[in-house]
Amino acid sequence: MSVDTHLRIEGGGDGPPLLLLHGVGLDLTMWDGVVDALAADRRVVRYDLLGHGETVDPPGERTIGDFVGQLLEVIDTVGLGRPDLAGLSMGGMVALAAAARHPGAFGRVALLNTVFDRGSGELEWSRQRLAATEDGGMAAVADLAVDRWFTTDWQAAHPVETSAVRDRLLTNDLAAYLKAYRVFVAGDPLMPAGAAGITAPTLAMTGELDPGSTPSMSLALAAAIPAGQAVVLPGLHHLPPIEAPAAFVGPLVAFLDQEQTA
Repeated sequence: MSVDTHLRIEGGGDGPPLLLLHGVGLDLTMWDGVVDALAADRRVVRYDLLGHGETVDPPGERTIGDFVGQLLEVIDTVGLGRPDLAGLSMGGMVALAAAARHPGAFGRVALLNTVFDRGSGELEWSRQRLAATEDGGMAAVADLAVDRWFTTDWQAAHPVETSAVRDRLLTNDLAAYLKAYRVFVAGDPLMPAGAAGITAPTLAMTGELDPGSTPSMSLALAAAIPAGQAVVLPGLHHLPPIEAPAAFVGPLVAFLDQEQTA
């Protein structure tokens, strides 16, 4: 699927390039609080997923393969060679799918707040959110998502960040969002078994209090991937790059740097 993807390229240096994939309903600005630290010694490329932000929504329904195809097109267009890859939530699902389908294409892979082998209860919550959005639009789920991702105290202390996330959700194109969210609910048909085929050193990291992309999922991901490791961020929820940028970026950079010199 060829599409004109909206992206930003930042930083430089000798480190391998790093590609960042955001979560469903968000856009590349999700990484604003951590991109400077990540780009200190490497080129960082972040982009809007299909139908998100300033990237168009191609006709037809979406599949996980469409998002993987977009990822590969970005790598080719920018000339990234064999980049490191980090995706959060829906972006993590895409990163996981790409790493399983294209072993050897990535240096290191970070699967951040990423669902894996969901149980019936976890799937049911996603199905309910999809149904609510189909019935009531983005307004029916924006506040629900914000309250799930951030505590009341955090929202009160960070009104600008909270408003930015809520506004981003509310201004999504509904049809495009629903296409993507259906992919998120359906999951990757190659998983969980496909994780065993990933050859890249892989970090599975989530927040201790993330109710959807749980610590047990990250531990299972790390166990399923031959070169996997897990990190659980104490006290954090679903969007650590926004909730606590320093606490998030430290372990991620440590993983990238550790693997560079290993």
